[in-house]
Amino acid sequence: MPICGSTWQPNIIERYIQSFDTSTKVVEVMTDTGLGFLKGIGNPQGEQSLASELVGTELAAWLGLQTLEFAIVRVGPENELPMYGGTGNVQPGPALISKRVQAVPLDGGDLFLSKLIRPSDVAKLVVFDTWVMNSDRCAPQDAPAAPPPSRDNLMFSPCGRGRYAMIVFDHTHCFAEGDLWEDLPNPGLIEKRGLYGLFPEFQPYIKREHVLEAVRRLKDLDRETVEQIVQAVPHAWGLTTRVADAWADLIYRRARFVADAVPNLLLEQRELKV
Repeated sequence: MPICGSTWQPNIIERYIQSFDTSTKVVEVMTDTGLGFLKGIGNPQGEQSLASELVGTELAAWLGLQTLEFAIVRVGPENELPMYGGTGNVQPGPALISKRVQAVPLDGGDLFLSKLIRPSDVAKLVVFDTWVMNSDRCAPQDAPAAPPPSRDNLMFSPCGRGRYAMIVFDHTHCFAEGDLWEDLPNPGLIEKRGLYGLFPEFQPYIKREHVLEAVRRLKDLDRETVEQIVQAVPHAWGLTTRVADAWADLIYRRARFVADAVPNLLLEQRELKV
């Protein structure tokens, strides 16, 4: 079942705090349950970015990765939430909000990786990002004109005794590189090649047993779970019945492809680098 709003559900946006120069012009707000980072209607990436964030985060949690606590909150006409750079205000309607936490981004080394409370999350993240084709964290680095890794899209939160939990977030660029609604019916996406999420510093921490553990979980995915997650997307974000069916089909069928193709490819990459 979808987890959006299951552990943290603000109901009132009390005031605007600040805005950020991100692709979706994230806005920090104070709610009746504390501080949160909000992405709303009218952002430059469109409402499909909100749908991608919601579905991507749900799938990450289903696979067993730790995500930010998140929920859908309604922005009212009384809420004045200016986006960065004078690009206008967040428009009224359903918005996605995540709870603010104390955490630091990936450092490019092994300071946090060597102290993970769940070391298996490293391999699991690569399997997940490859499944959803998340080009915004670490796209396949052997692809032409691959962008540099974005280590700010992976955070580490202290959890006592010098250990850290890895938190995955920001899934607005998953599933397609262009217009998500237009690209979803493309059958080529199901078997799209390349390893996503494989930061160079991950290589020593990719273990065979962890890869196989993540793949076993992926093979357990059923179509009903996918449909429940996709159908949780608000219609105000542009989701139609046709798009929902195509999206669920892509997610489900690509899970099968990744479960079969990625283990050997990922383990071969590790052996070449170690």
